[in-house]
Amino acid sequence: MSHSSITNPGSKKLTEGGGGGASAVVCRGVSKAYRLYDKPLHRLIELVIPGKKMHREFLALRNVYLDIPHGATVGIIGENGAGKSTLLKLLTGISRPTSGEVVVHGRVSSLLELGAGFHPEFSGRDNIHLNCSILGMTDAEIEERFPKIVEFSELGDFIERPVKTYSSGMYVRLGFAVAASVDPDILMIDEALSVGDEHFKGKCINRLNEFREQGKTTIFVSHDMGAIKSMCQHVILLDKGEVLEQGTPEKVADEYLKRAKARGNERLSALNRGTSAYPRWGTGEIETLDVDMLDGGGSKTHVFKVAEPFRVRVRYRVHERVENPVFGIGLYRSDGTYVNGANHHWRKHPILIDSAEKGEEGEVEMRFDTMPLLAGQYYITTFLYDHSKAAPTAIDHREHAVTFEVIDAARLQHGMLFLPSRWSLSRTRDGKSERLESDA
Repeated sequence: MSHSSITNPGSKKLTEGGGGGASAVVCRGVSKAYRLYDKPLHRLIELVIPGKKMHREFLALRNVYLDIPHGATVGIIGENGAGKSTLLKLLTGISRPTSGEVVVHGRVSSLLELGAGFHPEFSGRDNIHLNCSILGMTDAEIEERFPKIVEFSELGDFIERPVKTYSSGMYVRLGFAVAASVDPDILMIDEALSVGDEHFKGKCINRLNEFREQGKTTIFVSHDMGAIKSMCQHVILLDKGEVLEQGTPEKVADEYLKRAKARGNERLSALNRGTSAYPRWGTGEIETLDVDMLDGGGSKTHVFKVAEPFRVRVRYRVHERVENPVFGIGLYRSDGTYVNGANHHWRKHPILIDSAEKGEEGEVEMRFDTMPLLAGQYYITTFLYDHSKAAPTAIDHREHAVTFEVIDAARLQHGMLFLPSRWSLSRTRDGKSERLESDA
């Protein structure tokens, strides 16, 4: 790989397959390789001894072709390490491709890593002046836009304090306020908005919508499939440095979720095979064996979609006779928040087990019509207690028996639980009444 270039030809039309003057960003066969050294000394040895190779190459991007038209809102998605941030760095000119060509038409503003471009010892005011100058604004333009930048950032008196004292949310406020104030032709954002609070994210989304209405180009990296689907006309899926798929948000986001589900199952299956480190106690007359989670079709999985049916199935073997054993399931969020606990005994129509005899084997299953949890990682604890005694005694209590993940493409609700609901709107205008209704 030898040829690389980055150009920003202003209003000059593209020629070779770039789509003419309608293209804002074009990538032709772009690859980016990084040299990895086991020790810092090895880099020095390569410099001192010509021809001595002490590194190995890591291809962060491989032969990427893109043609993004002016006025488009484009999302870049993919798992961590897919090459999303590397691609944005090439598009912004922060980094150069190892091979291929990147052509950008128009004024670019970007919000990449948290705090990138800020001097920690400078105040917010000084960093605004510094960043705006780097982005090509004159002193007069900076002074004119400074009050609006501060107002949008909502930093108040903190604008006079060193940014090293800022929280991550304050960094994002300042960074986005500066990036948006430049009035760029192309705005690039790398996942930074995920750090901000809901109020500020709402302001940022409104600002991005204004860019789109003004015919500006927006390129942003996000793991929020709801934002991707609602804001983008075109989505690019990266995987291991390659463009795996590109097209409509629905098509590409669905492909991403399928791959995320498959990889999530692979990762969580490995994690669940090592759950013996979690506490387990009891008298041991009955042993719980496999704890499986199944989707609506009955297939074992560790990744579920919001609102789809699922089941939890626990197999058991009886070693010694027990009277009145009760099986239970506890759902927990990954941080230990207790979401729900239930068993087959404490119910309006209970299932009663008078006794479990030695040598008996069986399975207990709990079914859900819809997955009630929103996106996140959760785990299940299984309870097996002897209820023949005054105080229920643990027979086999397994903390963190199985870990699972919930993914949510639509992002129709926020929080921890999905609550089916019905909405209605009644209004009167121009002397006419109307009523609108919508399901969850």
